[in-house]
Amino acid sequence: MLIGEATEFIVVGAGLAGLAFASDARAHRRGARLLDKGRGVGGRVATRRWDGARVDHGAQFFTAKGRRFEAFVRAWRVEPGSGLAVWASGFPAYEVGKGVVEREPGHPRYAPLNGMSELPRRLSRGLDVCTGVTVKRIERAGEGWRVTGETQAGETVSAEGKTLVLNLPPTQLLPLAGEFLPEEDRANLAAVEYAPAWTLLLRLGRDVEGATWKALDCEAGKHPMLAWLSRDHTKRGPGAEPVLVAHGSGDWSRQHLEEDPAVVKEALLAAVTEITGPLEVLDAQTHRWRYALCTKPFPDRSLFRPELGVAGCGDWCDVGGRVEGALTSGWSLAGRVFEAG
Repeated sequence: MLIGEATEFIVVGAGLAGLAFASDARAHRRGARLLDKGRGVGGRVATRRWDGARVDHGAQFFTAKGRRFEAFVRAWRVEPGSGLAVWASGFPAYEVGKGVVEREPGHPRYAPLNGMSELPRRLSRGLDVCTGVTVKRIERAGEGWRVTGETQAGETVSAEGKTLVLNLPPTQLLPLAGEFLPEEDRANLAAVEYAPAWTLLLRLGRDVEGATWKALDCEAGKHPMLAWLSRDHTKRGPGAEPVLVAHGSGDWSRQHLEEDPAVVKEALLAAVTEITGPLEVLDAQTHRWRYALCTKPFPDRSLFRPELGVAGCGDWCDVGGRVEGALTSGWSLAGRVFEAG
């Protein structure tokens, strides 16, 4: 089944970079259709609903340092009932043997009251997005492209467009579309590296005793297992059910990437309680992020081969990673595409 009529851009992946690109395409009155295997948009910028609680189990916050994103954040914050607030201006480190070490404040760290997924939902407004579609094949279709996928119900669907935009981690991008790219691009994409992250979520009967911190940067303190620990409920306002979120470090998560989730849960819980002391745990869940943080990027802000009708964007590009970096990649690609005509 063909999804709608052929469009100018077929965007595979509705992460932040893909959404940023498609938003600019819409602003230029140029059609873009996004396909994503997830139930929602945003990739790792995700919020889980858990027995009434909202928990950010991926990206924890965002900063706005560039002019464009600063303007976006300002406009969002002045909207009545926007729900976007400064969560903190930095976080203390946790150092083994020393404990919590305060640090100088820095850029504001923003977190939406309703969860980080509010950002991609906002970006996706008015866009043509098809979720729950796992792309299986990409092929030429005349002068353009046909992308074929499978829905969660097992139905085969396809979409067609003039230009193919790939918002996927390179290890997923290359098997699907690597054959259409020059050798240099394939080599640069193959060299991209990511750090994974095992994540532990804890619903608590009561908050961490004596805690005054909202989050701890454990990576800065060179913790052997943890990169991050947050009292996620401090983003939600007074009376929110206490929830902790812990991210395993890249090295530890890589070493245990294929470990039984139950074993990972116990190991991370033990590491967390070494910091917090005994916890009244009501429930615990884990989540594995295979592509948590790009540690060796593609050598450009985006990939664009106009002669082939192929482009790519994402946090794997040379944009510094993180939330604003992914957006910057999508906006950068849009600028290159529209400048080219």
